[in-house]
Amino acid sequence: MSLPVRAEASKTDVKLAAWLESAADAAREIAESALGASELAWSGAAGEALPGNLCGIYIPLMMDGAALQLGVLATREVCGELASALLGGDDVQSDADVFDAVGEITNLIAGQFKMLLADQINVRVGVPLAMKGRVFLLGGSRSIHGVLNVDQRAVWLVVTGTKTT
Repeated sequence: MSLPVRAEASKTDVKLAAWLESAADAAREIAESALGASELAWSGAAGEALPGNLCGIYIPLMMDGAALQLGVLATREVCGELASALLGGDDVQSDADVFDAVGEITNLIAGQFKMLLADQINVRVGVPLAMKGRVFLLGGSRSIHGVLNVDQRAVWLVVTGTKTT
């Protein structure tokens, strides 16, 4: 009985890794265009735990057979710098304004993710959720993450998935 469970977890891990790479491709495109980033470095899937001091936005991505959450996370300082870049260099101070801007960046990444996969699968984008602190996985969920350095600022991309069928 344990072999099918391991095989299923392996299939899920492979899909999450592929979706994380697609999310990284989408994030690179948005960082270059909307944020004007000139230096981008993707680490790929990371084995270490996420730092505990991150904040950011999660957005649901629904598709046939799976429900994902795409997280765009960074320290509060980096979130503020990303917000400033989106707004053309204007200094963004309040948490509400920072989260609004990072939410828009996350929406842009989700839209690009959807476009990148449009010929393979129908992706539906949900409403973003701002968060600060840690997210704990529910039973049956799996998560994978990697770091995209945007002009030497670490931004964690997280893909958490649950099989729906």
